[in-house]
Formats: sequence, structure tokens, C-alpha cells
Amino acid sequence: MENITLLIPLNELCQIEGISHELIMEVVEYGIAEPAAGSDLSEWTFDMESTHWIKKAIKLNQQLHIDWVAIAMVIELIRQKETLEKENVMLKTRLNRFL
Repeated sequence: MENITLLIPLNELCQIEGISHELIMEVVEYGIAEPAAGSDLSEWTFDMESTHWIKKAIKLNQQLHIDWVAIAMVIELIRQKETLEKENVMLKTRLNRFL
């Protein structure tokens, strides 16, 4: 089965979400998300995972009025939590095979 990756260009993302290029640049600068392709700003495209984190980061910034460094830390902790939850489910499944 082939994996399909959907990419959204920067301009479309900004238009759909009603956000500026500068805001996306800040999110990328702090490592919260990164473009899936494109070396120049005008060529940037984002996959669905990056788009998810961009929207979440902007929402945190707007609702909680915290700086981008703090948001980057929160996003990293959320990612780690999700990874640990997936690993926990996998390990529980393995363990249940032996019970």
C-alpha cells in the first residue's frame, strides 16, 4: 500500500487560516513546524502534520498570550506525550499476547 502525502503551499495555508507569512516564519524559526518542501519562502509547502502543529501553536499564542519559546516547549512536550502514549499501547498489546 502506498502512502499518500498531501502538501499545502504557504500562500494557501495563510489564506485558509487567515494568517500572515510572518507568523508562519516565526513558527518555523522556533522549530515548531518545518516546510516539507521548498528552499525559498515562496516555495514552502507543508504536510498535514506540520499544518496541525502550526494551527495549534498559533492558537496557543492567541489564547494564552505566551511567547514562541514557551509554545515551542509546550508543543515538544505534547509530541513526546503522544509518542509515549502510542508506545504504551503497543507494549500493552504485546503484553496481552502473553497473558
